[in-house]
Amino acid sequence: MQLVREHLGRDAGDRPLILFETALAEIGNNVLRYALPPGSAEPLVEFELRLESETLTALLTDWGPPLHNQLTRAIPAPTVETGRGLAIARKALDELGYLREGKVNTWRLVKRL
Repeated sequence: MQLVREHLGRDAGDRPLILFETALAEIGNNVLRYALPPGSAEPLVEFELRLESETLTALLTDWGPPLHNQLTRAIPAPTVETGRGLAIARKALDELGYLREGKVNTWRLVKRL
């Protein structure tokens, strides 16, 4: 992300970049945590970051189990300590997409800067 900041001439306090990084951390953490292909001890994940004009797009691809109803699930009650990552990412991004094709999960995170 430092290279993106330098390329755009933005500092560490740039709010849109902070929001993108936060969403990427939340989704990335979930992918690494749950993306274990059957019979594997470690997650297999591909990551791609694109900067086109003033739009950042991250693609995370994994071969773990499918996601069920997580993108539309409401934020948990204040007393629950987990389950907020996707809600945070939805608020921080301009677009958050998930696609399951065959045995492949792909997350698409988009933030217009």
